[in-house]
Amino acid sequence: MNETALEHTRHDTAVVAPALPTPGSVRVSRRAAIVATFWGGITALVAGGIGTALNAVYPRNVTGFGGPITVPVGRIPKPGEAPRLVVEGRFLLVNLAPGEGGMPGEGGAPAGGLVALYKKCPHLGCSVPWRSDASYKDLRGVFLCPCHGSTYTRAGVRVFGPAPRSMDTMAIELRDTGDIVVQTGDITQGGVDNPSRALPYDGSPQT
Repeated sequence: MNETALEHTRHDTAVVAPALPTPGSVRVSRRAAIVATFWGGITALVAGGIGTALNAVYPRNVTGFGGPITVPVGRIPKPGEAPRLVVEGRFLLVNLAPGEGGMPGEGGAPAGGLVALYKKCPHLGCSVPWRSDASYKDLRGVFLCPCHGSTYTRAGVRVFGPAPRSMDTMAIELRDTGDIVVQTGDITQGGVDNPSRALPYDGSPQT
C-alpha cells in the first residue's frame, strides 16, 4: 500500500469515543442511592423495634424464671409438710392442709391445696425462707423475712412487719400425670385471699 492510500484510509476510518454519563444523570443516581439507603435504615430500625416489643409482650421459648416450670409429683410436698423451694423458678411451693394459711383466728382455706409463692419479699425484695422454728401468735412455722422481719402465714398472708402486702403468687396448672406447671411469668400481687387461690390437689393422675 502506497503512502497516498494509507493517508486516505486514516481519514476514512471513524473512531468512536466512549460515551460518558452526563453530570445530571450522575447526580440523580447518587441521590436515589442515598434516599434508598436512608429509608432502608429507617425500615430496619422500625422493624427491629417492633420485633423487640413483640418479644417482650409475647416471649418465645422462655426457660427458667419467667417461663413455665414443671414440678413432678415427687417434688410436690404433702399437705402440711414444709414448703419446698424451687430454685429455678424462684418460688416456694406450699401444699396447704384444709383450713391452713389464713390470718390467725380467721377462716383459712377450707379445701387446702397448692400455692406457689414468689420468694421475693414485697417490701424490699429480700428472699423469704420458711422457718419451721419460728412462730407468730398461735402460728407454728412462718415465712420470715431475714431483712426487716416481715412475717407471713403458710399461704404467704402478711401478719407482721413493714411489707406493704402479702407474698405474691404464681399461677399453677395441673397436668393429667399429676405433675404441675407453675407459670413464673404469671404473677399476682399477694393479698389476704392467698389461701383461696390454692389449687386443689391430691397427687393422683387425672382421668
